[in-house]
Amino acid sequence: MRLTCLLAGIILGLFVMSANLYAQPTASENEAIGVVEKLHSTLLETMKNAGKLGFKGRYDIIAPVVESCFDTPLIAQVVLSRYWNELTPAQQGQFVALFNRLSASTYASRFDSYSDEAFTTQGVEELKKGRLLVKTELTRKNETPVKLEYLVQQKAGKWYIISVIADGVNDLALKRAEYATIINDKGFDNLVGEIEKKIHDLETSN
Repeated sequence: MRLTCLLAGIILGLFVMSANLYAQPTASENEAIGVVEKLHSTLLETMKNAGKLGFKGRYDIIAPVVESCFDTPLIAQVVLSRYWNELTPAQQGQFVALFNRLSASTYASRFDSYSDEAFTTQGVEELKKGRLLVKTELTRKNETPVKLEYLVQQKAGKWYIISVIADGVNDLALKRAEYATIINDKGFDNLVGEIEKKIHDLETSN
């Protein structure tokens, strides 16, 4: 009898562990995943038609999706850190628009061809402050897959991406350090000029 109870307990324990391991995302988590997959499907669309579209065509498709999927005003504040509050409202608006352009231009430049690449969503992790980490992977032919993790949070009831981590590297952290040095040494106008130059280089190199 004891052995039977013990075996039943082990089986039940394994069942609970399995159920937790393969638990389906909640409705809210599915909404967060949907934002990330909307970005991914757009990138795949531009990749598959990259040659026909050219840089401008890819940019025109990607730009509105970047604006709708990313909380760029929040990202801009994080990137500029303490310098954000030193800007006028006009300068803040200018930087948000510029950062959207940079993000869309970067995607349009990097996703410029298609060789059977595919994005897969691998799971969602709950974090503090109601944030989620959507874990995905980009598979590439004859190349090592790239792990892409998206930090998302809600704003006015809608999920937005606030950070992207590629193979453990957070691009926003790199930009924050770079931009802080420029704005501290040369001022806001020079930072704008540097970003404008970067966008121009991305446009002309494709």
